[in-house]
Formats: sequence, C-alpha cells, structure tokens
Amino acid sequence: FAAAMLLLSQAGFGQAVKDNAVIPVSITLNSILRLTVTSGGNIQFVVNTIDQYTSGIANSAQYTTNFVVSSSRDFDVTLGAEDPNFIGLETGTAMDLAFLRYTVDGSAGANTTLTELPYLSSPEVIVSYSAGGNLAYAIHWELGTGGTAGSLLAANLPADIYVTNVFLNLVPQ
Repeated sequence: FAAAMLLLSQAGFGQAVKDNAVIPVSITLNSILRLTVTSGGNIQFVVNTIDQYTSGIANSAQYTTNFVVSSSRDFDVTLGAEDPNFIGLETGTAMDLAFLRYTVDGSAGANTTLTELPYLSSPEVIVSYSAGGNLAYAIHWELGTGGTAGSLLAANLPADIYVTNVFLNLVPQ
C-alpha cells in the first residue's frame, strides 16, 4: 500500500513544464523634414542698362536657386518675403515686391507659373508633394520682366541697393 501511495503521489506532483519569455519590441519612426539650399542662396540683380530698366532681367543660371527636400511625410514648401517691399539701404525707399517674379521646376509637384514674389504674411505654396527622398527643385528668378509692377524705368526709383529676405519653409501636411 505504501508503494502504491508513493507512486500515486509522484504522479500527482509531476506536471508539464511551461516557461514564458517576454521580448519587448519597439519601433521609433522619426519624422524627417529637411530642406537644403544647394546653390543660389544669395541672388543679386544689378541693373545698369536702359534695356534692363525697360525690359527687366530674365532668368539665367546666376539667378537660380536650387534646393533639395527630403521628407518622410507629405509636405508643402512655401515662399515669402520678410518685408512687404524691398527696402533701399541708403534711401529707405520702398520698391514693390512685384518686380521680382519666379517659376519653380523640379522632381515633382512644382509651381511652373510665373508668379510675383509674395509677402511672408501670406506665403505662396510653391511645392506640394508626397513623402520622398532627395527631391530636387529650382527657383528661376526674374526682375522687372512685366507683371503688375510695370517697368523699373516707369517706377522712377532712386539708385540704391534694394533688399529683403526671402524664406523657404518646409511644412508637413
């Protein structure tokens, strides 16, 4: 009887062994929004002929800003001037922003319409596109080639260096 009890009690305590391990897995997705101006970060128009005063200065390589956007999210690129006008450094005279016009072309989603430079209080969306890497764009600047401002000669502005800062902003959608 004792031997039977020993065998039955051993069977009662013997259980299948089950062991668990927990492996935490996490994934961190960092948002990538990068805009890099690769050339043309300082545009300077020099008007020194009557033809340039009347017809303006058309785009060329020296009046082109190239930039690259890398983004892990859908994005817009906006453009706008810091001041409501160009300001003369010596005279303080205001020059209409509408004298500066631009078009944009590039990898995808660019604004190819000749557009007058907007004031930063209402920036213009110049690129609207889906997430992507290293998308290249070019802004082609022109001065006094038409538009609402007319010719530089008709504006009768004093000789001066007129400046403003233009901001490119990369904004997630």
